[in-house]
Amino acid sequence: MSVQQTLIIVKPDGIAKGLVGQILLSLRAHNLRVIDQASVQLEQEWVESLYSGERDEIYFTEVVEWVSSAPVLLLKVEGDGAVDTVKWQIIGRYPDGIRGQHSENWIRNVAHSPDSADSALRELELVESIFERSKQMEESRLGGKMIFALTGMSECGKSTVGKYLDSKGVSRLKIVRLFKRVRDKWSPDDELYAFLKQQEERDPYALWDAFINELIDEMDRLGTNTASIESLYGGGLGPYLKQKLGSHFCIVFVDIPLEVRLGRQMQRENLPDIESARRYLLPRDEVKEKSGIPALKEIAGEVVDNSGTLDELYRKIDQIVAEHQP
Repeated sequence: MSVQQTLIIVKPDGIAKGLVGQILLSLRAHNLRVIDQASVQLEQEWVESLYSGERDEIYFTEVVEWVSSAPVLLLKVEGDGAVDTVKWQIIGRYPDGIRGQHSENWIRNVAHSPDSADSALRELELVESIFERSKQMEESRLGGKMIFALTGMSECGKSTVGKYLDSKGVSRLKIVRLFKRVRDKWSPDDELYAFLKQQEERDPYALWDAFINELIDEMDRLGTNTASIESLYGGGLGPYLKQKLGSHFCIVFVDIPLEVRLGRQMQRENLPDIESARRYLLPRDEVKEKSGIPALKEIAGEVVDNSGTLDELYRKIDQIVAEHQP
């Protein structure tokens, strides 16, 4: 199969029913990836262009009114055989796919995708200006800001890097605290991690966009254009922030060979031998691995070797900050 691009429009009822997370999971299961996205309320004229081939159908006016009635999520998807896979296996027609499971009728049928390569090309051309406008709006909001996301395995030195950056005027922000602010606004009575799990299952993009809003608001409150967020966990947040924030965002993966980490752990905790350090450290590494931390190394903007001295580490961090000045 050839690599193709296609479009998914998660309609207002798909958003309301919390189906974004299910769609994203299905895309990953079929080895497809989202390469662009935008949340927007579509103009009726644009929706009419989208469905121009169905203008003579009796449902045309109703579907145009429905799709333009509230915000939708636009997803540009890429992968082998993406057009057919998305249309027939993921979105589906009755009774299969997400439509078969969640549609109310032919109008409120949760999502749209083109049914051929030619249709996909036409629809992606239609939507390109919307993606571009979304990027421009994000760029203007970010201004001269720069965010470093610190991550790595257990006892790699993330906190050391965060403290050093803070001493150099790069505000040190905690990811958990920013998510707590989102929780407090959306559902203050929920336990934090249960809230995050539920929201990531329903609509991770909405959650992550709210996180970005809190991050930018906090930077504005502090009067800073440069900040670090600590500690970036695995999964979709890191790739999303990289896609959404572009050149204003850099993942810094702090890397140390296991044997060096074990030796330092033994000294730090005054442990009698390396095996004691293994029993202390490896279960924590296992949690990190399950959460997808190693995969962040593959998309990191900077990988920092922290197996040397503190002075060596600080020089590397200084160089990174200088290279990514907003």
